[in-house]
Amino acid sequence: MSKFGDLSKRLAVASLVIGIVIILVSFSMHPVFTALVVAAICLLVAIGVFEFGKLAKIKGLSPTIPLMVLIAVLEVIAFFIAHQWIQSRELPVVVFAIGLGLFFLNRFRNAEGALVNVAVEFFGVVYVAVPLSYMLAILYPIAPSTVADGRWWLFYLLIVTKITDVGAYFIGRMMGKVPLAPNLSPKKTIEGAAAGLFCAILVSMGMVWFGRAFAGSSFPLEYYDALWLGLLIGVFGQIGDLAESLLKRDAAVKDSNKIPGIGGILDLVDSLIFTAPIVYYYLRWISLP
Repeated sequence: MSKFGDLSKRLAVASLVIGIVIILVSFSMHPVFTALVVAAICLLVAIGVFEFGKLAKIKGLSPTIPLMVLIAVLEVIAFFIAHQWIQSRELPVVVFAIGLGLFFLNRFRNAEGALVNVAVEFFGVVYVAVPLSYMLAILYPIAPSTVADGRWWLFYLLIVTKITDVGAYFIGRMMGKVPLAPNLSPKKTIEGAAAGLFCAILVSMGMVWFGRAFAGSSFPLEYYDALWLGLLIGVFGQIGDLAESLLKRDAAVKDSNKIPGIGGILDLVDSLIFTAPIVYYYLRWISLP
């Protein structure tokens, strides 16, 4: 049982998070809940960028974290607006351009460390804000689109991504012997990674049956697409996990924050950062005329 010493706390927090997500996504088409969903993504992005900035500060850098958080939140809002009103499609690019200008302008008083700090500030916003904004684009697709109800696709993304983490965690703890990346995350094993990948493919395929039984044309996922999507999500979800571990190990910290049962927001969304773009561009692809 020592291998799962933190399991009860993880389950308690996970149950709360799952409940909130189900409610927000299920009622996301109501204007009030739409505002709450956008606010929730903005909050996740703000905390994630804040944590990224703190990791950079531990490394001796000096990014301007409040400015990073502001640009990141504005980027999420711009992304949402751009995917609701097609005439605003360039708005996220405009926000990025303004943000980049502000990052440079902020360094004009003191050029020391400007090169690395501007790079860190810009990358922090791109790393967190853009992929998580894709979740809004999945939930609220641009018309015309073959996606009748984005809620099913967002649930698909969240379920398949997180089942990868769950499978890797449990099988890795119970049966894992061969380290996967000992310099990044000593507890991750090849056996756990294989189990996570298998779970991703299996659940992705299962979602096809579930969608046909309960969603009909609102979730037009075929078994062949589910196979390779599950494979991509299973691989890139774990790459996202290891990528965040790389940042934490470089900063010599165990978690990106000290939130009970989670660690940090980056620890919670690290895999989604790499998998949300996969589902988003798949939906763009199947919506092409």
